[in-house]
Amino acid sequence: MDKETLQKFSKPVSDVYLSIEDQLLTNIAKKLAKDNSLLVDIEKDGDIQKIQSWQLNQLGQLDSLSEENIKTIAKKSGVAVEEIEKMVTGVGYKSVNEIEGVMKEGAEKGVLLTPPEGAKDSGALKNILSAYEQQAKSSLNLTNTTLIEQSKQKYLDVINQTTGKVLSGVTSAQQAQREAIRELANGGVPALIDRSGREWNTEAYVNMVMRSTSNNVAKEMQDGRMDEYGVDLVEVSSHAGARPGCEPYQGKIYSRSGESNKYPPLSETSMGDADGLFGVHCGHVQYPYIEGISKKTYEPGNKKENDKVYEQSQKQRLLERNVRSSKRELAMMMQIGDAYGINDAEERLKDKQANMRAFINDTGRTRKISREQIR
Repeated sequence: MDKETLQKFSKPVSDVYLSIEDQLLTNIAKKLAKDNSLLVDIEKDGDIQKIQSWQLNQLGQLDSLSEENIKTIAKKSGVAVEEIEKMVTGVGYKSVNEIEGVMKEGAEKGVLLTPPEGAKDSGALKNILSAYEQQAKSSLNLTNTTLIEQSKQKYLDVINQTTGKVLSGVTSAQQAQREAIRELANGGVPALIDRSGREWNTEAYVNMVMRSTSNNVAKEMQDGRMDEYGVDLVEVSSHAGARPGCEPYQGKIYSRSGESNKYPPLSETSMGDADGLFGVHCGHVQYPYIEGISKKTYEPGNKKENDKVYEQSQKQRLLERNVRSSKRELAMMMQIGDAYGINDAEERLKDKQANMRAFINDTGRTRKISREQIR
């Protein structure tokens, strides 16, 4: 199973949570829109003390916002649960089916063991699927709780930042709100606050959880089935743009047990590291290698070219996030009805899209419009 296939399995869940985040931002904008006329009045008559009335009115909507956000998450997270089940089962059995043929041939020729049952009937494989399904659901339940809490906090941040800037005379009322909204649109609503206090935005965190889950399911299902057949040697796939922690080990053959006199132990690779082989966001997979039956499929590749593709892929993802952030800002400004803010956001969006077009023209990479969309 290649990198693109693994990503296709995890994408539906990630899309659900991007949609949730977009709706949470829309909910915040709707609340801000209700008293936007007060900010306009402040700019007209110069009475900055009115900002405190605006602040109190906005704070009075906090509970209502939380209720709307809970409904949003409850409605859409149910779809995510269904997609998790599809992802885990789909990735798991597809990864096994891809290697079943060569192992079955090895068993028929007496090189490998013959499992007591088919893959679909294997109790060990079913246990793997069940464990990862529950793990993924648990992670997203925590994410739901964090999104509810952090959407409330981000709403408070917009209120407090706007009020603070107006009272201190730093900027006008509407401009203060525009700046706070732009910051929120760029940062989004965190799905995780880690132990160091770092905020993980919804896209980064959910993508990490889902891709890690799909990668782990694929590897453990293959490991489980290879154990049943008694397979020791595996070939690691290769692709252009591999991460630095994976690149030195791709396209090579390793011994799972470490007992081979011909091939190095798989344990001596970066496997086990978060940024290593089969780690977070890794797109590599392993295939059984049966001497005398298997044909080596992959090659290590050119490191210089690999590094170039990797850097370009990271740059493209950044540009995609920039476009999406500008679209979120525009959507929030339109919800509020701020004509100047709308125009300003439209110009910023055009600049971000122009940067993307220039990058695609310069590199010849394929533009993926779906990654630039808000949902």
